[in-house]
Amino acid sequence: MAATVARGAVALRTGVNRPVAFVRKIPWTAAANELREHFAQFGHVRKCTVPFDKETGFHRGLGWIQFSSEEELQNAMQHENHIIDGVKVHVQFQRPKILQGDQTSDEEKHF
Repeated sequence: MAATVARGAVALRTGVNRPVAFVRKIPWTAAANELREHFAQFGHVRKCTVPFDKETGFHRGLGWIQFSSEEELQNAMQHENHIIDGVKVHVQFQRPKILQGDQTSDEEKHF
């Protein structure tokens, strides 16, 4: 019973459309604060995540930007050329993860 309720809560949480952009081809010279600064021109950035490689100490060239609203995300997506440190980065909508089968909240990944 409790597992069924937990799965339902997870399904509801993952079904919520969060205004998140996925950013690729981030130059290695840029850090999360440059990404946050660039995307702040389109709206309030709630969260900016750029994962680092533990072995090299450099980031992996990708990241996620979470905006406060869907409108702010749309503003960013309408801009064709996002240039950070002289490099055009690729920006796309982050699709929400859909749980399948018997996945639980422990298996759910948030950025």
